[in-house]
Amino acid sequence: MAEKIGIDFHGVISAAPALFAEFCREIRRRGIKVYIITGGPKKDIIRYLERCQVEYDEVWAILDFYEQQGKARFFDDGSFMVDTELWDKAKAEYCAAEGIRFHIDDSGIYGRYFVTPYCRYDIGAGTCAWNGRTIDFKDAKKAAAEVAALLQSDKSE
Repeated sequence: MAEKIGIDFHGVISAAPALFAEFCREIRRRGIKVYIITGGPKKDIIRYLERCQVEYDEVWAILDFYEQQGKARFFDDGSFMVDTELWDKAKAEYCAAEGIRFHIDDSGIYGRYFVTPYCRYDIGAGTCAWNGRTIDFKDAKKAAAEVAALLQSDKSE
């Protein structure tokens, strides 16, 4: 079975779309599936990913998930509301349920709910920190090789 990684959209892919387009191409070339995990809405994210030529295997959106469950309230001005705790732990629960082995996100809030390795992305530095390691995404091919190696080493431990 192919390994899976998760990548946040807002603040990660949206902060450096060309870089993450190259990263996603390279990581998928290595046989690793890419799940874009976002607040949503899914249809808008897919349009953006296609326009920026970001390859992926799945897109999952918190808003769409809770809308399907009837747990999202929409208002006349176009805004919406989902319970804060449900929203904050949704990505972590999705990663655990889907067997996603590594997730890249810029939010400190979501990270506390994860059992999946959670790599905190620093937009300004272009790096991701996890478990004492720093992955430099300024070189997308090298970053893909490092993430693939982490998945392999994690499997053998």
